[in-house]
Amino acid sequence: MSAVEPDPKNITKMETLVERIVDLIRTHGPSPGAQLAEWLDGVPPIDLWHACYVSRRIRIRNCARYYLRYDVTRDNVLRLSPSILRDFLTFSLIYIPEQSVSAVEGGTLLANKFRSISLRKLSRARQALLELDPDLQRELNDHCVVFLSGDIAYFLAHDTRRLHPTLNVPVNGSDIDIVIVTNNQADPDKIKAIGDELLKIKRLYLLMPKVREELDFIVKPFDKMIDQLAYGDIHQKIASKILYESYFLMGRVDIYESLMRHLELRGTRAKIEADFETALGQRKDTISKILALAPEESVKDPEVASLFFVSQERIEFQ
Repeated sequence: MSAVEPDPKNITKMETLVERIVDLIRTHGPSPGAQLAEWLDGVPPIDLWHACYVSRRIRIRNCARYYLRYDVTRDNVLRLSPSILRDFLTFSLIYIPEQSVSAVEGGTLLANKFRSISLRKLSRARQALLELDPDLQRELNDHCVVFLSGDIAYFLAHDTRRLHPTLNVPVNGSDIDIVIVTNNQADPDKIKAIGDELLKIKRLYLLMPKVREELDFIVKPFDKMIDQLAYGDIHQKIASKILYESYFLMGRVDIYESLMRHLELRGTRAKIEADFETALGQRKDTISKILALAPEESVKDPEVASLFFVSQERIEFQ
């Protein structure tokens, strides 16, 4: 047998998996990738992804919006979020052609689900700030700008459960990332008090069974934020991207507008968007590679392993 010819055993295995998927979808209707993975427990995720994307009998409706992330395990530190696997499991609806109408309806409901989760987490962020002492709230409104970033800013926040690495308690999916930028007139003592209070609220949110949200925050002066727009090292890149994708929450609109002007004037926006295009090209190449190979072969490729699975590498934003 020629090395380029497909292995008949792999073909039979894939056909059998496709048949199982089609039967499940026909019975239950259009379903998220994660639901399929649960029904087909024991099937490797890359096999399931491959079967759905290769088969002409299966359709996929996606509701994700991709955005740039940085991963120090990669040579150029660039990747897109959600990962290829997370995109499939969480943000994709799997269906068969005769279910096209219900797939459109289901896709809309799926997208609205993540929008609702994002709005709930956004509301939780506001609640945290409103729990501060009134004097500290005035400091925020008079001398600071507060904005959100990450999944919430793109209305893609999810509730996929995970364990907190230090407290070992369940956390409801996406973090709530808050950035506070202060002007030169801010009172240092009050700014410190804001940080101290938010730390207490952070712990409370993690430990309260009805909340279980991870609230991360950073407080930084305006001048530091401007310096980070140099977009040089990994920390500057993360800080710049967080501003680029930010969602205004409260405080001084003029500070926020000034930051966004600097993002444009310093060429940082253009650099971020160029890096996005690079990461998008790498993702497309990786998907083509997976589709061209048997799943067990493609997963051996470092690039596939890096972009297909969810990255566990985390860098705290500064």
